[in-house]
Amino acid sequence: MPGGSGYYTGAGEVAERLARAGLTTPQDRRPGSRPGEFCTVEATPPDTWPAGAALCVEVTHFPAAAFRWRFGRDDPPGAAEHRRERLEAVAAALRESGYTVEVVERGGWRPGQLALRVHRAPG
Repeated sequence: MPGGSGYYTGAGEVAERLARAGLTTPQDRRPGSRPGEFCTVEATPPDTWPAGAALCVEVTHFPAAAFRWRFGRDDPPGAAEHRRERLEAVAAALRESGYTVEVVERGGWRPGQLALRVHRAPG
């Protein structure tokens, strides 16, 4: 497990892979309030990593604005299906890059918000 600033190295590595796969990260410049789809990558506490993992991060996908959940409103037609399909596309891109990917419920967000737990073994 990396210590010090290396703790964040995994998040940078995964964000770079997402960018290479054409899936944007929030550091990319976007006009307005991010109308397009994007992903966030967050480092996770090392004591929550799977045994033997060299890195573990949480990836949250935000679909295009037309398919996002809005507090106090019903989902737009087809939005839930669209979000599931895009989340699986993000997961597939990460798996193709050699990561182990699990779909998890994102704690502290709206009920049912899904995220990806992404990790890899050393090497």
